[in-house]
Amino acid sequence: MQLSNMAKNAMLQGLADILNSGSNSTLSIYVDTTLAVELTLTNPIELDITAGVLTFKTPPEAIAVASGVPTSAKLLDATGALVADYTAAEIALNKDKIYQGGYVGILSLKVRI
Repeated sequence: MQLSNMAKNAMLQGLADILNSGSNSTLSIYVDTTLAVELTLTNPIELDITAGVLTFKTPPEAIAVASGVPTSAKLLDATGALVADYTAAEIALNKDKIYQGGYVGILSLKVRI
């Protein structure tokens, strides 16, 4: 099955609607199993939905609570329910390593269908 861009965009808008429901959703970034930093996504989360790609607005930086090389991330809705799991390679952070007490941000976050 090949989906049209219109269908892909509609599916991604549904995802954006879930993440925009309630207060802000979050992106939790982990070093192994330890939560290193939690970024609060702005509402609405989407910067653009075009050609089957959801591009997120860049959230404000946050202060890290642990140090290390990021290994994974979890996208959570406003209730804290898991929406998506990411590997570290799928998220472009502004630093290669996270330092406790330092600011961490992302350069980009996208979902592609």
